[in-house]
Amino acid sequence: MYSRAQQLEVEEDFYSKQDDIRERYNCQIKDMMAMGDIEQEYTEYMTKVWNAGFGYDSEAYEASWKRTLEYYERQGI
Repeated sequence: MYSRAQQLEVEEDFYSKQDDIRERYNCQIKDMMAMGDIEQEYTEYMTKVWNAGFGYDSEAYEASWKRTLEYYERQGI
């Protein structure tokens, strides 16, 4: 039989391992959620590019906005 001290030591070891596993999974879940947010932002941006008529060419889309801003800055608006 185990003494009470040995039993407490075994329980403490068991629960600390469970905490480690729970903490690891929690970190992985947070990472996956962050990756999902990044992917959603990228999808929304590419949808704007597509809807603006540039297809998959995000560089042309950005260049168009740059030209538009420069034009209105020169106009003093």
